[in-house]
Amino acid sequence: MNEEQLHIHACLLARGFLPADSKSHETIKSFNGDNLLYELTACLIVTWSGELHILYNIIHGFLCIANFYSDGTFSFFIIRPAARHDLQQIVDTLYDIAMEAGLDSLPVWNIEERFLDDHRRLKGYCMKTRYDDGMSEYVYSADSLLNLEGGMNGEKRYQLRKFIDKPNISLQTLSRENITLCLDIENRWCSLQNCDLCRSFAGCSKKSLEIMIDIFDGSVYQGIIGYVDNIPAGYLIFEISNDDIAYIYFIKNVIPNFSMYLYYIAVKRYLNNVRQINNGADLGKQGLQLFKKRLGTHILIRKHLCTFTKEG
Repeated sequence: MNEEQLHIHACLLARGFLPADSKSHETIKSFNGDNLLYELTACLIVTWSGELHILYNIIHGFLCIANFYSDGTFSFFIIRPAARHDLQQIVDTLYDIAMEAGLDSLPVWNIEERFLDDHRRLKGYCMKTRYDDGMSEYVYSADSLLNLEGGMNGEKRYQLRKFIDKPNISLQTLSRENITLCLDIENRWCSLQNCDLCRSFAGCSKKSLEIMIDIFDGSVYQGIIGYVDNIPAGYLIFEISNDDIAYIYFIKNVIPNFSMYLYYIAVKRYLNNVRQINNGADLGKQGLQLFKKRLGTHILIRKHLCTFTKEG
């Protein structure tokens, strides 16, 4: 961290913020009002707490995550509780903390577009917004993911046919007893990759998976392992929330294009009756962005970075 970040970090610790370590996972995950925080987000917050100096605190009933970025910048991520609380009160408090820490404005990251008007109605502030396409989430219907329509998906359909109904391919439902096989797949995948490249856009999925293994129960979080010639070749983990929204969290494969088969099987066998399938954000990676845009007809849950300054 640079000197400014160190000062902010010390100020937040003095105001009761804590490192978001693995012991904090249940506390962080419980603040999932209106599906603002899905499990992958909670896993990533905990995974990178130490290396990225992420802190958290519960203030006025809101979960406040403090993010320190490698480019020297800083922002808060505010997670609403399920019950209504006073947004004015939390922004006023965070603004005071930001001023105490020496910032000239209050930066709040990852605000969904549907909540922008709530923030614009706050009294005493000027608000500037910047769209963050890398953090916006892609939401599909099951049919859209199964059909792979359009000329741009012709290659995906071809690759998918190579795996469907092949006798050397088998599937196993994930459980607490076999989920550690996913780490074997991660290790094989990592042996062929550049760690710095992974960290540059998404962080280490293997570290996040290790946390997922600790909390995996086979009911809230579910998944499949795909085998080719009786050797684990890929896995996918998802969650179906109470309002029939499925979140696809982790998908990794060590055979080219096998991920398309895992997507297809997961949607066809487990997710075909859910209302929406949230496939997460592309995290600013251009190739992943193209993949998700072309995967099917989708709704983009747009996210914004907002900065607050006092009026006048």
